[in-house]
Amino acid sequence: MKKIIPFALLVLLVVGLAIYFVQSDSKGTSRKDQTDFAIPDTSQIGKIFIADPQGRTITLTREANGVWYANNKFPARPDAIRVLLITFRNIYVQRPVPKNAQPQVNRVMASNAKKVEIYDRDNKWLKTWYVGHGTMDKKGTYMLLETPKYGKSGAPFVMDKKGFLGMLDTRFFTNLDEWRSTRVLSYPDMQLKEIEVSYPEDPEASFKIVYGGGNDIRLYAKGSERAFGRFDTTLLKDYMLNYKLAAFENFHTGLTREQEDSVKMQVPYQVITVRDHKDETTIRLWAKAPPPGQTEMDPEVPAVVDRERVYAATSTNELALAQRLIWDNFRAPLQAFVDTDLP
Repeated sequence: MKKIIPFALLVLLVVGLAIYFVQSDSKGTSRKDQTDFAIPDTSQIGKIFIADPQGRTITLTREANGVWYANNKFPARPDAIRVLLITFRNIYVQRPVPKNAQPQVNRVMASNAKKVEIYDRDNKWLKTWYVGHGTMDKKGTYMLLETPKYGKSGAPFVMDKKGFLGMLDTRFFTNLDEWRSTRVLSYPDMQLKEIEVSYPEDPEASFKIVYGGGNDIRLYAKGSERAFGRFDTTLLKDYMLNYKLAAFENFHTGLTREQEDSVKMQVPYQVITVRDHKDETTIRLWAKAPPPGQTEMDPEVPAVVDRERVYAATSTNELALAQRLIWDNFRAPLQAFVDTDLP
């Protein structure tokens, strides 16, 4: 019995040492405080701060109503926010970085890693990710973890997201124009009152729709107080569906400030005003010069205007790019719905 006890103690000692070296080495590869990147319940996240190596930053905050804002100024893109939250929830350690490779990885990360601070809805710091460069095979991303309890880890890991194989660093960008929501119309339940469409160079094509819900639709020529008694109800309803949801492409026009001002001084080809029970949104649209080499449907005929994009601005007067594939659907004249010769 006495011989068994020392042997048992020896076994326990060996197991304990193994656990110690696996879990307590500051440069180890499996301690929970170094690998606990994921945030399973992303509903608790209220703020995300991202800083890149060039000193640019973006702050994303969630309001009480669930809407996210970029730099407390503009609504943030829901799709980009969703990508971040899914990444926070589904991140995992793909593999550890070998100890002999850690110094080199850490040196590279010290100069090019993005810092991502994550806070809860009470502005309490939860953890920070240092998001580095991609692996040589482009199938993982080097990252470091920092937490309030354990501080900053010295051991980098190759991270990935469940259901995804690739680099994660591109998800953490700092350009405000890229984070801004480009959505300008959102009436999924058609909770609007009026739609006014003007064509400055063709006033007779301009019109106004007054909507009372359901089949209560009245159509007017612009400036007239007399509604048309007959019009194509089906076509008009189909046209109104465009107003359920519409967005610009982005706010990066590629123009200088002077060039943008020059565009906005021109007469737009269409002005759309939408009124609901609280607000009014005005959208102006201008033709855009074609990019070099663009042609009409006939490849021998140079394009007169850009066939893919137009310039657009809302009530904020900021110029944006918009896709014609979407906004040409709004370009219907009064004559499309009614014979203007009829009372």
